[in-house]
Amino acid sequence: MKKGSNNWALGLYWIPLLAGLGGGCVCLYFLIARSGDLGAGLVVALVLGVAMGLLVMSQAVFGAADARTLAESRVSEESLEQRLADVHTQSRELSSHLEVLTAMREVTRILSDTVDLRQIAGSVFNVLEPLLGTDEIALILRNEEGDLVLKALRRSGETLHGTQLSGNEVDLSDAEEALKHQTLVKATDGSAGVFCVPLVADRDALGVMRFEIQLEGTHGDKERKIDELEATLTDIAKHLALVVKTPTLHDRAIIDGLTGLFTRRHFDIRIDDMFRLARRYATPFCLILLDVDHFKQVNDTRGHRAGDAALRETATLITGAIRDCDSAFRYGGEEFAVLLPETSITQTHVIAERLRKAVRAHPVKIDQGDISLTVSLGVAEYSTDLANQGELIALSDQALYRAKKAGRDQTILQEDPRAETPRKKAKT
Repeated sequence: MKKGSNNWALGLYWIPLLAGLGGGCVCLYFLIARSGDLGAGLVVALVLGVAMGLLVMSQAVFGAADARTLAESRVSEESLEQRLADVHTQSRELSSHLEVLTAMREVTRILSDTVDLRQIAGSVFNVLEPLLGTDEIALILRNEEGDLVLKALRRSGETLHGTQLSGNEVDLSDAEEALKHQTLVKATDGSAGVFCVPLVADRDALGVMRFEIQLEGTHGDKERKIDELEATLTDIAKHLALVVKTPTLHDRAIIDGLTGLFTRRHFDIRIDDMFRLARRYATPFCLILLDVDHFKQVNDTRGHRAGDAALRETATLITGAIRDCDSAFRYGGEEFAVLLPETSITQTHVIAERLRKAVRAHPVKIDQGDISLTVSLGVAEYSTDLANQGELIALSDQALYRAKKAGRDQTILQEDPRAETPRKKAKT
């Protein structure tokens, strides 16, 4: 209550006193009228009026003091409530910041476990999905030509890679804008939002992480949620970029740019490792060498772009026909290799035939028309009779030569490793 209003209210406290005096005069009148004793009636009236006025005025004064005290306590209570609200807000912000810091530490730690992009993507998705409450996360990276390519997708709790992504299209327009301007790009429709975060490490624009997130609550709740998401995603973007950069550089060193398969150099490393492990633990493994039949004719008649399309399609079919534990390589030119750990030659023959039939059943579609392809395959199995991995490669190579010589479009298994069959390169 303001000071001016208090003074005004205190001025009104004299009204009861005046009312008491008026009441005393009335009493005096009746006393005079009845007894004629004017002096006694006047004394009684005055005493009574003053006493009543003082009593009422004291009540009013104490009441005003109580009202002022109550008003001040209400102000203090409101101030305390505001401070408590501020504390709760700061606590919530600190808790959210702590969650982000924990997530960033976990994301960075993932690099110490592996440099395999698939495993890293799955681990990062596992960290970010509960933190952000996402419905979908997409990892989109630039290839050697600078185009954005979908590399991994978390949807409905499942992580998809490679050929599993076929048919799972993702709109890349916002991702391209985010990478071009190197800034977060968002698009909301009231019930959901799409957030594209550029991944830039050491000025190298690697790609984009794309998030789809549901927005619930009132309009104000949604606006606050969007602001929080922008801040969170901006915080973790640098950590995500660093985590993605290492496997990206690693992949550029061991992944063939045209087909997406492992390189010949990586093949040499892997088969050497598998040979040593097989010798130490007596575990079987097999090698498939395959060659695209009449590939030179494709280049000569359809052009090198058609030949590149044929190689990419063949690589895709190889990846789709083998198992997750198997590894596919571009061995050289139109020749490919597949390493199959802990697999017998009988089991490998089944996989090789599945691969061969898949290539024959899926013509390559180009603007000039479909290109029908076939492949020839040679299969060899590790044995203790082999001195080194070079002998295993020679066995598979010889089997491939026989498949070519026998008419192509077939799978041939190795002969007795003690039999020497010099290979003559067949025309492709």
